Amino acid sequence: MLAACTIVSCNYLHYARTLCESFLRAHPDGRFFVLVVDRPGTAELSATERFTTVWVEELGIPDFASIAFKYNILELNTCVKPSFLAWLLERHGVDRLVYLDPDTFVYSRMVEVEAMLADADLVLTPHILAPIQDDKRPSEQDLLLSGVYNLGFVGVNRRPGSRAFLEWWASRCLTLGYSDQKAGLFVDQKWIDLAPCLFDGARILRHPGYNVAYWNLHERAIERDGEDLRVNGTAALRFFHFSGIDLAASEQLSKYQDRHSLAQRADLRPLFDAYRESVAASGVTEAAKTRYAFDYFSNGARINVLTRRLYAASLDKFAGTDPFDASGPFYAFARSRGLLSASSGPPLPDVRPDPKDIRVRTIGLGLRALLRMLGPDRYAQLMKYLSHISILRNQRSLFWRE
Repeated sequence: MLAACTIVSCNYLHYARTLCESFLRAHPDGRFFVLVVDRPGTAELSATERFTTVWVEELGIPDFASIAFKYNILELNTCVKPSFLAWLLERHGVDRLVYLDPDTFVYSRMVEVEAMLADADLVLTPHILAPIQDDKRPSEQDLLLSGVYNLGFVGVNRRPGSRAFLEWWASRCLTLGYSDQKAGLFVDQKWIDLAPCLFDGARILRHPGYNVAYWNLHERAIERDGEDLRVNGTAALRFFHFSGIDLAASEQLSKYQDRHSLAQRADLRPLFDAYRESVAASGVTEAAKTRYAFDYFSNGARINVLTRRLYAASLDKFAGTDPFDASGPFYAFARSRGLLSASSGPPLPDVRPDPKDIRVRTIGLGLRALLRMLGPDRYAQLMKYLSHISILRNQRSLFWRE
């Protein structure tokens, strides 16, 4: 028997319900678990849910408040993954277990994974199986930054090798699970580049029907064969990962890529249309009303990214205290240093900014003026320093006198 699980905050429960239904349809003898990274009461869960619900604080992660504060919603949802997998293997007697990202839909039974987990400690799927030959996104360089293997899927079992792997992975995720590619980090995923080197029981699944998604569509086409869906005419489609989907955009394939559109990929339109309908029927309206519990201090003040990063860089200063407590020492520190958000304000340019954006042009004018003032050598040194402190955790010295 194969069991499966996913991780969501309450605003993604509709995705978890859709995934659960698809998995159990393909694996009627299976079990499905959902870890909710939020606080009970944030959203109503029906007594008729087909999955077993686990609230994140049930995992008993040591010093969890500190971890929940230093990570944003993406980081926390991904970085409790190995702890959740280990907990399920230990507490629920699961022998073979797969994790799937919530924005995934299962189309047929994962017989290859079931077979591999008979003697493999972990099963991974690479992002791509064939080279990318154009200049669009994501590129091979993007994958070098985010990780070779996509951790929207991982398979483990109840063996000593799996336990050793999960213990190693959890320790890295809970301490350095940041989404910070400049520092060589990308949540839980980048660490797994090392897993096949460190653990003999790691197996790489190269079946093209697994983890089909925007990053590998240059090498995979979907076609219907009677009642079945096939990839490249031969391999059964096991699951499609709808990462970056916009439920309201009929032509957009994923917000994270510019290589394909549904207008160009007629083979994908039936999948996307059916998936959007399934997710919409699973409670998307209710989910949109929820707010993430770990985004706020106890007095309702919003926690911003700089506040999180400065807390992460100052853990030794606030050990044993609750960072969410608005009457506690960290809140007083943040207020005294001007780290609290008065309002969200308009967003600043993205990491891939529009060169026509007036803010980008203004910054460019300022940088050119600095170049003239400092000269090329000192200007290059300044850019290296700014690159260093653009990793917000490296700004500790700006706020503390050591």
